[in-house]
Amino acid sequence: MFDISRVAGPSGLAARFDLTTPAAPQAPVEATPPPPAGTGKKNDALGRNEFLQLLVAQMRNQDPLNPMNGQEMAAQLAQFSQVEQLIDINESLQTVAGSQVELGAAIEDLSSITLAQGDAMTKLLEQSMAINTVGRTGVIDGNQVFVDRDGNGSITVDTGEREGTGRLTITNDKGETIGHHQISNVGKGMQSFDLKDFGITPALKPGQYSYRFETGTGEATWLPAKTFTSGRITGLRYERGVPTLMLGDRISVPFSSLLQIRS
Repeated sequence: MFDISRVAGPSGLAARFDLTTPAAPQAPVEATPPPPAGTGKKNDALGRNEFLQLLVAQMRNQDPLNPMNGQEMAAQLAQFSQVEQLIDINESLQTVAGSQVELGAAIEDLSSITLAQGDAMTKLLEQSMAINTVGRTGVIDGNQVFVDRDGNGSITVDTGEREGTGRLTITNDKGETIGHHQISNVGKGMQSFDLKDFGITPALKPGQYSYRFETGTGEATWLPAKTFTSGRITGLRYERGVPTLMLGDRISVPFSSLLQIRS
């Protein structure tokens, strides 16, 4: 008979051939699909979604016979929580920064609107006041005097702290001196005089003249006083939106140049 023990023994087929049970094939490790094009973070920085995907992939592909340590998993979860909080803080700061920029732009726009409204109101008030000056006497810097058909005219001077006797010198449009005329009892500061107070004879013809005014005491040297141009405001027109007044018959001055307005 055939002895099977001789075949199955250590020196038999079992020794010549590997009759052990083969290991079961392992399931292939699934690769995490790459993120869609255009969804990556700038500078390859990981966001909360990418971090979570990596953590899930690590847990899914861990060795069943040697799983992840619980403490390591807890540490990674804690790190994820911290990263998520930092991301929230960064987003909040960006929102605040954007709000501040919008607030600054709104304030700038409001300032521009306020300035524009203020300029419009100023122009409106200036135009209203300019209209009310027509027919009254205006005073500006200068040394001109106007004489009307009746020989009426006035001058305005500022003698400062000096007082005493005043001397008036009048010249025509050719620069020729017509004469010198004196007046007493000149006070201090800004004051006006009617041409008739100087007793000018013969009377000046109607027109526009230049003048110089000086003050002196006794035989003292004559000292010049500051002079002004005064005359009746006869008209109003607008030049580039700016009200311009007609002083007398020849002088045009901006309304803003008026120093005084008299009845």
